[in-house]
Amino acid sequence: MTSDVLARRFLHVNLNCVSLDATERIYGDLLGLKPRMRTDPKVATDGTILGLQGETFCATSFLYDARGGRGGCALEAIEYYSPALNVDPSTDPVRPGIRAAQLGVANLDDAASALRGAGLTVGDPVDTLLGGGKSVLAQDSDGVVIELTELPAGADTSKGAMFNGIRIAAIDAAATGEFLTAIGFTEVAAPTTVPAAEAQLAPAGSGETDCVVARYALAEDGHQFTLTVVQHPDTAPTPVPWGGNRQGLYRCALRVESVRDALAAVPDSVERMGDPVWCPLPGTKIDGLYIAFLRSPDGVVFEFVERPLAHFSR
Repeated sequence: MTSDVLARRFLHVNLNCVSLDATERIYGDLLGLKPRMRTDPKVATDGTILGLQGETFCATSFLYDARGGRGGCALEAIEYYSPALNVDPSTDPVRPGIRAAQLGVANLDDAASALRGAGLTVGDPVDTLLGGGKSVLAQDSDGVVIELTELPAGADTSKGAMFNGIRIAAIDAAATGEFLTAIGFTEVAAPTTVPAAEAQLAPAGSGETDCVVARYALAEDGHQFTLTVVQHPDTAPTPVPWGGNRQGLYRCALRVESVRDALAAVPDSVERMGDPVWCPLPGTKIDGLYIAFLRSPDGVVFEFVERPLAHFSR
């Protein structure tokens, strides 16, 4: 049974990008997520919070689907000015880390055509890794795989895509699962070895191999936002390096009632990245947030963010 003091829901998933305007065009103009707030890039923040040296200057945009901040998970896109973006030259979809963002769309063909028309690499329809219909995979300019799935019949398809999950490439699926359940996740689908086509992992993939696949969710998200873990035999054993300006999908923010209580409930086996800190959000309606950083065996950063449930009441 998951403790109520641990992670309860996804707040946002971070995407470090070359261009905030380009990222907003792909996920906003083409897929329908709406930028709700931007931080002021002229205001310095303390880079040591994320393993960076000295002051940091960056612009951050929070993009939400139609559920908004009370009902859905945001895509937190960041363009770094100083220090510069730490470019990741690899687009290998099985290197450790968060490799894909999953979005539900009203019509797969229309969404795929829009992304293809914008110059993105877009694959042919494939089965999703854990079943549940078809997906179309695309790749954005920062190497992020966008996994489009068709929303079920009866869903409100008039307001754009729904941001409904991420995929992590794991060094060891069992170890990643133990970490996730230790910080508050529930196992939705147990680790299972399945034949996986490379085209199910990246739009230009070819061939097939066996992968270990599992799925997890948080209590307040239910099945509207899930985390898929994939252990591929070619995944390198080296975790993602610590450092918040690394290109691509890098970290996840999770709601807790109290950072202190959540950390007290986490076992010593979970890697903590420093002490809890106050993180200002200049230029937004929120002064800042009290957070603590944890790191998965794959190097994926998860934030405990103190955001009481009262903030989500409608």
